[in-house]
Amino acid sequence: MDHLKLNGAYWGLTTLYLLGRLDSIDQDATIDWVLQCQHESGGFAGNVEHDPHILYTLSAMQILALFDRMDVLDVDKLCNCIPLLGGLGSNSR
Repeated sequence: MDHLKLNGAYWGLTTLYLLGRLDSIDQDATIDWVLQCQHESGGFAGNVEHDPHILYTLSAMQILALFDRMDVLDVDKLCNCIPLLGGLGSNSR
């Protein structure tokens, strides 16, 4: 997964999910990689040691949801980072 960014990984994993083949990859290694992409601010980067961005944060959450592993998220840390990454509303320009 090191050569991918989180959003590309999400689309590939979604394809595997739709084909009923999500079990063909090492889920633990994938989840570990996703968590390594988390920045100290709480947001997620496209890959390890990249800068966090709201879109990669969304992709990280989507990947964890595919594996039913949202429990590994630090929700407070994640929620605190959203305004720092551009927020979700129109007041965050």
